[in-house]
Amino acid sequence: NLVSSSDSIDDWADAVAEQFGRNAGEFGEKDGKFLIFASQSVSLKPLDPDYGLALINAFDKALTKVQEEYVMTRFGKVVTDKIKSLYVDSSSNARDIELPKNNDQDLTGKLIAVFDKSLDVAGKKLDNELLELGVDPNEIESQPEKAKKDLFKEKFLKRTMRDASGSIAGLFVLQTAVITDKNGRTNVGVIAIASDKTIQIAKDISKQRASLIKGGSKNIEDYIPKNPQEFLHTLGTRLFYDKDGAPAIVSYGLSSYKEDAGDAYLNDQLKATAKDNAVAHADAQIAKLINGYMNVDNENQRGEEINKFVEREIVANSDTIEKTVKNIVNMTNNRTKSSASARVQGISTIKNWRFNTDGGQKFVGSVRVWRYSTLKAVNSFNKPKKPAAKKTHKGYEQSFGTSRRVNSSADF
Repeated sequence: NLVSSSDSIDDWADAVAEQFGRNAGEFGEKDGKFLIFASQSVSLKPLDPDYGLALINAFDKALTKVQEEYVMTRFGKVVTDKIKSLYVDSSSNARDIELPKNNDQDLTGKLIAVFDKSLDVAGKKLDNELLELGVDPNEIESQPEKAKKDLFKEKFLKRTMRDASGSIAGLFVLQTAVITDKNGRTNVGVIAIASDKTIQIAKDISKQRASLIKGGSKNIEDYIPKNPQEFLHTLGTRLFYDKDGAPAIVSYGLSSYKEDAGDAYLNDQLKATAKDNAVAHADAQIAKLINGYMNVDNENQRGEEINKFVEREIVANSDTIEKTVKNIVNMTNNRTKSSASARVQGISTIKNWRFNTDGGQKFVGSVRVWRYSTLKAVNSFNKPKKPAAKKTHKGYEQSFGTSRRVNSSADF
């Protein structure tokens, strides 16, 4: 049997959890650290010209799922209600539907009255929709109307409403993966982590101050894939400690574009725009990490409806037919909104890259890094040191205005 990309992503996530000191499939909060996994299938196959954009969308969806679960875990509220109703007609004439007699002088009026009782609003609306679609009105009018009488109706519905609003600052991506199976289906996996330490780091960065938290320094080269193709599965943000042990953020921006076969100038413009989008993507990830906020509303309805009824066409000598309809209810409505506003001083580009796949997709990317040392340098440029004070004759002072596994549990 072929292993699907969805199953392979799950296997990958189990392995990452084990590498992080947990059991396979053990996510959620443990020892004050939130480890969260989510995946998303890519809507297009790798040979589709728009695959690159679909891949980026899938990653953003998977990351949003991770953020949703994190917000629900920390700030979620749940309201559940259940509805059960039952109607049974066991009368001796339960299956009888009375129709106007043919010799009745007011047959037309009584037919209209029966129509009004038997036609619900949805049916009338359907007629109007058919008219809008160009269906011949005569065909609609020629359809025999039916009278309906309920014998048994049962409904059970459970509705669960979950909502949460809160900060997603400090939720770092730990690792990502992109897996394509032999059928061409691709899945993107994202594992993220947050703790008191990462939340404090995000707070310090948002206030543009040196953090008291220190970690084991690493080479920034460890965070840059050796070949461009590796960037296609290295997404999101990573926690990094620079040579002084100060926390920093690495963010991988990704974009894609389709070439125009007949216009070289347009291709240059498309490529330039994609580069700008990759930088914007990376910076937006940093902004969400240090000052992100999310609202999540999720409503799910589950249950079943059973309806037993009799109906007959409203014409003379028609037969009465008994029917039973069973319907399983499963409806989900999910709304998510996130926002972030952050000062981006201290962010610089350490790597730009490009890669063309065998299928012809064009990818470009940018690796952006926030470091406190860069922020200090920027502030130094923006606010030159004051010259030595001069005294006036009055004595006043004159002033002048799968990514790779690059983190261990200790990092968080």
